[in-house]
Amino acid sequence: MSTSVAFLTLALLASPQADDFGKVWDDCARSIRRRYFARESRKDRMESLLGKYGPRAKTAKSRREFADAVNAMIVEFGDSHFALLTPEDQGYALMDNLAGGSATIPHVGAWFRKGGDGYTVQMVLDGTPAMEAGLRPGDLILTVNGKPFTPVSSLAGLEGESVELSYRRGGETRRAKTRVETQTPLDMFLDATRESARVIERDGKRFGYVHLWTMANDRFRTALHGLIAGKLADTDGFVLDLRDGFGGRPEGFADPFFRPDVQLEWKFAEGAPGMKQSFGYGKPLVTIINGGSRSAKEVLAFVLKRSKRATLLGATTAGHVLGTTPYRIADWAFLEIPMVDVIADGVRLEGKGVAPDIVLPIEFGPDGSDLYLERSLALLASGAR
Repeated sequence: MSTSVAFLTLALLASPQADDFGKVWDDCARSIRRRYFARESRKDRMESLLGKYGPRAKTAKSRREFADAVNAMIVEFGDSHFALLTPEDQGYALMDNLAGGSATIPHVGAWFRKGGDGYTVQMVLDGTPAMEAGLRPGDLILTVNGKPFTPVSSLAGLEGESVELSYRRGGETRRAKTRVETQTPLDMFLDATRESARVIERDGKRFGYVHLWTMANDRFRTALHGLIAGKLADTDGFVLDLRDGFGGRPEGFADPFFRPDVQLEWKFAEGAPGMKQSFGYGKPLVTIINGGSRSAKEVLAFVLKRSKRATLLGATTAGHVLGTTPYRIADWAFLEIPMVDVIADGVRLEGKGVAPDIVLPIEFGPDGSDLYLERSLALLASGAR
């Protein structure tokens, strides 16, 4: 068993008697009072909710009960970027990575959303076992190797192994063989961003495509810039896919699309071949968005739309734009608190989102075909923007 899995297992199985939920709640409440972005303007509402859910959280009999109480309160707050995450949540390891840690999770290459009937595929990452197995967003995962499925603990100990998933799609129960891997969530998303990059030919033209899965740090910005200036430079247009995934910070990600489309060549000796470099990318740009585009991705989409640099296509973004930072509230929990309101050119995007220029009601066809991408390519091929 790997160190990360061993830590996860111990965290999940630790005796509830060892947890002082009263103290953990007090730390949560104190952090919210200090960091919540609307702690003054909505103070009465904040105190009312803390008073309502405090007794339930303090008397919790397990970590799950405690997390359920806090997250029920957070639902009533109604703000984005607000959650209590435990090791059973994929987002727990992501918060650890954003805080500078190196927590890994077992995964098949999909991210899941919990609902009343179980865990539904929220996104399938490029180049992963889940994509190879044909999983799609909306699939309800039932079991792994015949046992009840959860995104983390049900896969722990199966790293490197082939497993069988049963899932429900459109009322039909299906099965798929896939493989369990282990990575940090940030590495998952970075690898998927790189794997997504490709040149797609349509009507005699060549178009670059990248699915930017998150904007979490400089590694993602560097990867995007490198792809634009490298393998995707000599193309007739570009599709920047901002669907789903997570945000981060928007600064610098759009820079190549606004710089002059000038080809530079660096010669280090007379008569010798030079090193060529694209200074910027000025060809037509289509940006795909949907209801899963959130946070910094929404800010980037807003900038591209407001400047008219890109045509936005798809569905209105999530409207989840409050700024946050991970805060470890216990050795088994992260509390994500909305700390900063974001106003873009005088527009408050929280709860509103960014609307596309071209609205498409259906994202995927019955056969799984990507209707948003196909429309983007057709738009670029026709020369219409």
